[in-house]
Amino acid sequence: MTIATNTLTTFTTIGKREDLTDKISMISPTDTPFISAARRDTATAKLHEWQTVSLAAVGANAQLEGDDAYAADAGTLTARVGNRMQISRKSALVSGSNDAYAAAGRMNEMAFQVHI
Repeated sequence: MTIATNTLTTFTTIGKREDLTDKISMISPTDTPFISAARRDTATAKLHEWQTVSLAAVGANAQLEGDDAYAADAGTLTARVGNRMQISRKSALVSGSNDAYAAAGRMNEMAFQVHI
């Protein structure tokens, strides 16, 4: 695939803002990992990033009643992760007769071809 000469693309444009979500996600523990991970956000750049943090292990921060804390615990750092966006394209050519034909498992052939 070629790009037309002199096309200004996001790869060459200077001054694009970074796209970092203003949220920190708790990634552990979770009762429903798939649903918990399926949060939605709006991407505004080709590289969309967010931060995650893990909870301390069970009992790792237990304190005896009346015990003094003499030293500060190590800080917990977040992890910065991301996902690159992609422009997808799929074109299909389906005859009118084929699209009008009753097909099993789909409403029409054109919609099926474009979305698979």
